Amino acid sequence: MLFKTHSILVVDDEKSILFSLKAALTKEGYTVRTAENPAEALKMVEPGAFQVIISDYNMPGMTGMEFLGHVKQIDPEAVFILMTAYGSEKLAIEAMKQGAYDYFSKPFDIEEMRVIVAKACERFSLAYEKKSLEERFLVEPEADRFIGDSAATRMVKEKIEQVAKSDITVLIQGESGTGKELVAQAIQRQSGRASGPFVTLNCAALPENLIESELFGYEKGAFTGAAARKRGKFEIANGGTIFLDEIGDMALNTQAKVLRVIQEREVERLGGVKPLKVDVRIIAATHKDLKELIDRKQFREDLFYRINVVNIQLAPLRERSEDIPPLVEHFVKIAATKANREIKGVTPKAMTALKNFKWPGNVRQLQNIIEGAAVFIRNNMIDIDNLPEEIRLGFAPESTTDMFDWIAEQIQQGRTLDDMVAQIEKEMISRTLRDVEGNQSKAAQILGIKRGTLQYKIKAYNLG
Repeated sequence: MLFKTHSILVVDDEKSILFSLKAALTKEGYTVRTAENPAEALKMVEPGAFQVIISDYNMPGMTGMEFLGHVKQIDPEAVFILMTAYGSEKLAIEAMKQGAYDYFSKPFDIEEMRVIVAKACERFSLAYEKKSLEERFLVEPEADRFIGDSAATRMVKEKIEQVAKSDITVLIQGESGTGKELVAQAIQRQSGRASGPFVTLNCAALPENLIESELFGYEKGAFTGAAARKRGKFEIANGGTIFLDEIGDMALNTQAKVLRVIQEREVERLGGVKPLKVDVRIIAATHKDLKELIDRKQFREDLFYRINVVNIQLAPLRERSEDIPPLVEHFVKIAATKANREIKGVTPKAMTALKNFKWPGNVRQLQNIIEGAAVFIRNNMIDIDNLPEEIRLGFAPESTTDMFDWIAEQIQQGRTLDDMVAQIEKEMISRTLRDVEGNQSKAAQILGIKRGTLQYKIKAYNLG
């Protein structure tokens, strides 16, 4: 998708700078809004509101670097450009390390600024296209079927099909990267609300003082900086579905208000006096143990029972390794399309290493690994040498022949006996610790070494 016009937010405490930048950028065809301080700007920032954000560094109340951090939490897709005083290049470079796209110095050259902004807009458009491509590939569009045929995956598919037929509230639980949002999207697409909006809010990405205005909206003048009425996520989702991601990170005060929305099916904007009826299906998700949070008085028990009408548990990838080959095949196709090159697949040794790895980042990590490995391939195949070290170290030969082949490869690569022994030892310790959930006494007993020796090796191999 190419944007006919890009929306740009300019933040600076100097009105003359705001005026000149707005005039110059508007002349270029951009839609421009301005804010005189970061606090005012943060009330305007929401996912998708701005493609490019230009901010000064030295501002009252909050530095440009701090503002950048908040922006990336609210809308990580927005492209950030920093303005700095002349001679502050080191500061700007540090900002780029923290996620800024580029910078220009004040007083700025109009032509240089135009070029940087144009490139920033192009960067956003390309990233948007990449994300859209990924989303098209992640789920088979004709049936919303998820890739994999393990018992756990089949169960999820069946639950999606069953719950999609009603408006029942759903709670999706699973580790980060297991595909919770994909499940929510599939439920929406297979439901009677498919033509309605699908609105997502990451409850962990917003500070407590902003999440309520995002959820419920606000009236003009509700607080300092509320220059116009703003609809909240619940209003925007009317007739469709709202997906409350990482609801376990939501503040207790906000939880109480969400509970009221579920019970009454109405919202009240901040500063408003009249409740607004909403017809919204609620799907929530979290990677946290909500029952444990309830015991710690960090999550409302009544809200838990309201959102946990149907529970969908997503198994981590390490518990469904039989799904890895079809997932790898699928991600190879995506990588080939992105790289515009032929990739036939992965070698047996690479596949063995991929199946043996524990995947703490789950499916999302697997996709990133395949896309990264595709950059370095030879002969149109992803081999074990193309995989990161932590995955190669987890390679466990399936047969004696494979073991001897592996040893031969290590020798050809110049690895000494000590290197290979250390590699095997590190893997054995790592796997044993995982199996006993980090209990060092049990691990030492299984490995047949003293606990002190184990602790030394954990430190030496950087496993702690």
